[in-house]
Order: sequence, then structure tokens, then C-alpha cells
Amino acid sequence: MTKPKFYLIILSLLIVVSISSFFWLRSILVAVERGYATKSQLSFFSQLGLRKILYIRFYSIENKDKNWLNIARVLAKNDGNLAYVIAKYHLQNQSNKEAKLWLLQAIRLKHHKARLLLANIHTENGENQQAKNLLQSITDDILAVKLLLTIAIIEGENTLIARYARQFKELDLASNSTQKLFYLKLEKYNIIDNGNAHTDKSCELSIAPFATNLKNLDYLAELITSPKLAPFSHYICFTPVNYISKQRLNCLHDQDDAITCDESIWENKLDKSPVKPRYLIVLVDEGGANVNDGILYLDANDTEKVLIHELAHLLGFVDEYPLPKNHLRCQGRQQSMFSHNIAVLPRYYHGTKQLVREEILAQLPWAKYISDTTPLMKKTTRGWVLGTEKSDDDTIGGFIAETCIGSDFVSVKPVNKITAMRYFEKNIPSLYFQFLSDNPQRFLMPSYSQNVKAALMQKKITP
Repeated sequence: MTKPKFYLIILSLLIVVSISSFFWLRSILVAVERGYATKSQLSFFSQLGLRKILYIRFYSIENKDKNWLNIARVLAKNDGNLAYVIAKYHLQNQSNKEAKLWLLQAIRLKHHKARLLLANIHTENGENQQAKNLLQSITDDILAVKLLLTIAIIEGENTLIARYARQFKELDLASNSTQKLFYLKLEKYNIIDNGNAHTDKSCELSIAPFATNLKNLDYLAELITSPKLAPFSHYICFTPVNYISKQRLNCLHDQDDAITCDESIWENKLDKSPVKPRYLIVLVDEGGANVNDGILYLDANDTEKVLIHELAHLLGFVDEYPLPKNHLRCQGRQQSMFSHNIAVLPRYYHGTKQLVREEILAQLPWAKYISDTTPLMKKTTRGWVLGTEKSDDDTIGGFIAETCIGSDFVSVKPVNKITAMRYFEKNIPSLYFQFLSDNPQRFLMPSYSQNVKAALMQKKITP
């Protein structure tokens, strides 16, 4: 609507108003649009019943500029819908503090959607109690019950989960496919009991995945079905993703530390599972990914590449980056072979070249892949020093690795290139999968049941 047309509308509303009054009215409108109208001007304007003119001007502005916003702020003092519109405008412009203030204004004016939107914002920020306070008065609304149920899942409140799930189901799911899918998700992840046991996929190395809220459950389901995990499909399979509350997990780590949780909780957790898994994956909101014997921990920001690295640990591959000096594998030379890709051996050897080579080969799991012409050591004044000299990427030998380095021992790896066991972003060489194919069971991590035993023993020792 053009300005001339707008002012013609004003004139039609004020036929009996004098020309001087018209210009006075126009000056107030300009002051409102530019944001400097006084309280007395606005009060007088309202007393004359002229707010309709502001609405006409507001809806005539196509682009949401400063004039639009200034008019909206005036009208929103008594209009919950416009307060809600302003809040959404601020959210779109990343002004979250302003958005919250206008949502509160809309709520004071009994705006239902504003209550739901502010509750969602609180939930996203981890302010669950504030969200619950907003929702308690509208529990006849399916979206409010859905959010209350989501919060109960995050907090692991089993009684509330059951209550809100029943209430959610009693509301009209049939008419809303989105809500019906949400309810089916609760059954899929065993958040609620649907009376039907999952038919778990069975294989020699079965892994049971768990996550702590709906967002994490969906993400973990996406991770374990990623095509990037295809090379592992010959050796492992995953049971359906299941819910576990963060309260039950009782994790003990700080945000930047390796994830550690109370592993005694798994003692009887999977007794009724059709398939007894060997390993567990547990995805939590934050912390450092790691493998502790039979339990693989991830956080909600970890990618498929991180998962691939950690799965390789379960199958017997060791890190190729420097491990802490107090790490079990870095206390000294190995007494026996312990991984597909790393051996920890003496730095120096003495004896004939042939006997020393045979001694080294006897300690390398990948020995059969090493060519007779590939050197494994070099003659020095201190004896034979371990390590294949730098060569092309296709050579298989005993290359010095960063994993462990001591005063009289070093670690070696089969290839002279950076792999996923050094940096997550790299790939696992096809050669490593060949090692795995030769003997998948050879260097497996122990079952999660060992974690349970260790945790229970620790509880007995520690009062």
C-alpha cells in the first residue's frame, strides 16, 4: 500500500477532524514509526480509539524494517499475537534475549503458542524446570505433552515417562501422522514397553547401542547405519538402538575428559535380550570418545570417522598416536603379540642378521606380509637398530610408530603412512582389514561383562 493511499484511509476515518488535527495525527504516526513517541502521545492516541490506524499502517509495510518493528512494539503492549510475531522476528535475527522478553509479554496476554515456543527454547538450553513450569497449565495440548515427555526422557524420570506417554497416546494421534510417528519412536527405542520384543540381529560379534535422549537416539541410529561402516559388516552387527537414562548411567567425567560412567549398572540390564551382545556403545551429550574394554563411548558431536576409529579398537587395533607413558602397552617391550597393527619391541638387537630378523618377525602379527627383501633393522655401533627405513606407501615392514617409545624399546607398525588409527580423518588401510579377515578373533577386546565385574569389584573395595 502506497503512502498516499494510506493517508486517504486516515482521512476517511477522520472526516470530521480538522486539517490541523490531521497534521497533528500524522506527526504522532511518524513519531511511532521512528520510535520516539511519548507515553502521553500514545495514551491520547489510544483514548481516541485510533489504534486501527496503526494496524493499517503496520500491515501496509511489506518489508520488516525499523518502522514495522516500532509500530509492532506499540501494538504488542496489548496484542499477544503481535508480541509473538516480534519474538519470532528476534529469533530469526539471533536476538534470543529480546525474543524471550516478547514471548513473556505474549504469555501475559494469554498467547498459547508463545508458551510452547518459550518452553522449547528453555529445553534446548537445558533449562528443563523453566520449561515444565510453562507447560503444566496446558497439558491438554498434545505438543505440550510431547515436550513434557521429551524432558522426562532427558531426565530419566521413568514414572513421568509412563504418565506422559499414556496421556500422549490418549490424545488424537490418528489425525496427526507426525505425532503418531513420534509415539512409534518411543516404542522403537524401548522408551516405553510395547509388549513386543525386538528381533535383534544376531552375529558373532554383536554390539548393543544405547543413547540418553531422543535426539541422541536418532543420531546413533544414523551413525551405525552409515555406509562408511560397510567394511566392518563382515565382523560385527548392531542390535536395535535402545534408550538409557543419563541418571542410570551416572557418568563421572567432566565435559573435556574421556567419558567414564558407572559400568556396574549393566550387570542385569541385558538379561532379557534375545541376543547377548559382546560389546556396548553408549552415546552421551559430551565427553571424549574412548573404548574401555567392552564398552565404546561416544559423545553427541562425534562423527562416523570417530566411530570407525573406536570400532577398530574393539576389533584389536591400537592407536598410532603417542599413548601416555603410563599406558599398559607402553610399560616395556611386549611379552606377546597384542594387536593387529602395533608391536612394542626392543630398540636394539645383537646377533647375526638372519637370527635377529627371525626374532623380530616372530613378534610381528603381520610378518607373513613382509617381503624377504624388506629390511627390518639397520647395523649400528650399538648393534642392530629396529625399524624399516622410509620407503613408498605400499611397502609392508616394521616402521617406527609414535604409540610407545621408551629408553630401550619402541613401537612399530606395518605401513609407512598415516592411518585412521593416527587421525580420525584418515582411512583404515585395506591391508588392516586383510589382517582382520585372517583372524577376526585374535585380538578382540574383552566382553563388556568384564567391565561389569571390574566395576562391582571396585565398589566392594571402595566403601
